[in-house]
Amino acid sequence: MSSWLHRQRKGDLVELAKQAGVSDYDGLLKDELVSVLDEHLRANSSSLSSNAAFNDFYRTASPVKKERAASTTSGPDVPKKRRTTKVKDEIEAIISGDDTPIQNLVARTPRLQRIAQSVPLPASPAEVADVIDRQTTIAKEKISSAYAKLGVTENIESVRESLSSVVGVELLVLGLEYYGLQKETLPWRYAFDFPAIGFLGTNSHPVSIPDFFLLVTSFFWAPTSLWAATSILLPALAAYFINFTLNGKSRSVYQADPLTFNVAKALITWLVYSQGAQFAGLVSPETAARVNAAVPGGYTGVLIGSGVGALASIYEAVLKR
Repeated sequence: MSSWLHRQRKGDLVELAKQAGVSDYDGLLKDELVSVLDEHLRANSSSLSSNAAFNDFYRTASPVKKERAASTTSGPDVPKKRRTTKVKDEIEAIISGDDTPIQNLVARTPRLQRIAQSVPLPASPAEVADVIDRQTTIAKEKISSAYAKLGVTENIESVRESLSSVVGVELLVLGLEYYGLQKETLPWRYAFDFPAIGFLGTNSHPVSIPDFFLLVTSFFWAPTSLWAATSILLPALAAYFINFTLNGKSRSVYQADPLTFNVAKALITWLVYSQGAQFAGLVSPETAARVNAAVPGGYTGVLIGSGVGALASIYEAVLKR
């Protein structure tokens, strides 16, 4: 068997098998593929020897043929040369990582055969490489399948589509405002300590939770209602009745005009939190001061958010005309 084939990697052997026209090589180990390919190349040397891909094979295999031909005509020195060449091939095969010569030696020696049956031999480097390749492929397939089942790509695209609109921008701005308000209206209180874990070497940590008892008090509802009225309800009511998208040429028709919503929100915020408008006593100065202090940036931050929403609505209308 050719030592040149043994020195090739399995991927290279597969390519050689394709060029030589060998079929049914899927699932074969490296040693089996070497044996099939060697037999096929020797049987079809007349048609494949002209192929440059197999020059090294026939170059290394030709001395063996010559020695076999010479054995029929020469004297007693010929078997010695054949034995030397065979031992050389076996040594080269062992160096290249093939354990076939070792297995053949064990099969020819009864004592070694008994030892091999009682003591398992370690796997060859080629077998270890095949197992690693197989396990790596299985791991990649499992990761790809789990990633597809989680729907990460679809969720990212959905979030991107939602935020790439005026409604998404408005919801983002309102979420930032309410986040600051929630820290004022529903503060977090100490609840308990998370115990230390000795074998992990961690310390105890205090755990805080929102004070949900405030949900039944005016401490929560007074500033929350004022913020909801000035930032959502009254601007949405104005945008519903003053809706320029109903008569415009834009393909987007909203139930409430986003530009009117942001303009009305900016005006109402300026009147309540900057000018102290109480609207016939409906707005408490203390409550307005709490909301103004809780929202990020105060009423100025609300005005900036309204400006961002107005620019987004104008930009969307320009793009869709």
